Amino acid sequence: MWIDALFLAFEYLMKVLPPIIIGTLAMAILVEIGWVNKFGFLASPLMHFGHLRQEIGLSFLTSFGSSTAGNSMIAKLHYDEHIDRKETIIATMVNSFPSSIVLSRDLLPIIVALLGTTGLIYLGIVVLIGFVKTLIALVAARLLLTPRTSGTLNADIEKKTLREASLTALRRSKRTVMRMTLTTTVVSIAIFQLMETGIFDLIADIMKSSFLVNYVPPEGLPIIAGWFASNIAAYTIAGNLLSAQMLSTKDIILALLVGRVLASVPRIKSMLPYYTGIFRPELGLKIMTVSLIMQNGIMLAIIGIILFFW
Repeated sequence: MWIDALFLAFEYLMKVLPPIIIGTLAMAILVEIGWVNKFGFLASPLMHFGHLRQEIGLSFLTSFGSSTAGNSMIAKLHYDEHIDRKETIIATMVNSFPSSIVLSRDLLPIIVALLGTTGLIYLGIVVLIGFVKTLIALVAARLLLTPRTSGTLNADIEKKTLREASLTALRRSKRTVMRMTLTTTVVSIAIFQLMETGIFDLIADIMKSSFLVNYVPPEGLPIIAGWFASNIAAYTIAGNLLSAQMLSTKDIILALLVGRVLASVPRIKSMLPYYTGIFRPELGLKIMTVSLIMQNGIMLAIIGIILFFW
């Protein structure tokens, strides 16, 4: 029913909109009050290596707490025309490592309870994927971007109180926040309505017949199927198979990684409103595509290493 999809869309919006708005306003306030100079230096060596603005370093640090807030800060810099499309795309990829830390932190209690040491190895691989993705992005930034002579937006801005900076930031960010909220809402409703048509279930069925399934033992196929329901379902099935000693640690990790690769396409249903909401639809689609290609490419490489060297 379309009404059920509408409720699911608003439930999703209640989760993603607050950090998007907070991240956008936080960047504006920190720039106005001059705190970029106080905290941005912590990530400045990475930003200097990649010829990136110091403010992007602040979004990198923020992503250790919330990847949505960190990406929203990058979007604010782009909307204010401080960074171009190329630097925006690269900056979001640089935030992959802290985002993987956040993901692993949230999953740690569940993974350890279900999979024990095997789960810790899997989470280590997840963090490694984010680290490699960030490293590739920094190298690409160094090769593609022009070195900067100045790194901050507010070097010559007079000092303001927190109240003055907040009011100025709210005024300047009003249009940006309204646009992001509207785009995220419209796209989310559209995506969840499409889910009701069964199109994503069809994609899932196609992906489950991929050649990658051949590299997983037959006993591990339920783990892959579980990914198309939810990651928790996959972890639960994997934990049961591990407890029954039906699969080894290597087989469990291999099945989880293959399932994660195959389920990445159907997961576009949640990724699309996220990226197009934070960024403009065209740019958000490009960022999502680049992110998926990089992440799946790294995971496929790791799967190959496991198959040949473990």
